Amino acid sequence: MRIPKRYGESQVAKCLFCEMQATTTNGQAVPVCKNHAARELPALKCACGSFVDIRKGKFGPFCTCFNCGAVNLRKILEVNGL
Repeated sequence: MRIPKRYGESQVAKCLFCEMQATTTNGQAVPVCKNHAARELPALKCACGSFVDIRKGKFGPFCTCFNCGAVNLRKILEVNGL
């Protein structure tokens, strides 16, 4: 059974480094807290082995791989162990 969102309910972004609520974005357009605003992610690799670029889209940050195309940022972080 699907329960629709009510007024005022929305997704809360979390900082990738400390799991606190993200209030800003860093230079790579990744949501982070104010303590990690200057910190950036290292070079990330895709499951196929090639490097990915981090992009900002309509629904948040995502990664692009030359071989795989658009890949979810969460999946890339799992592959890289972050």
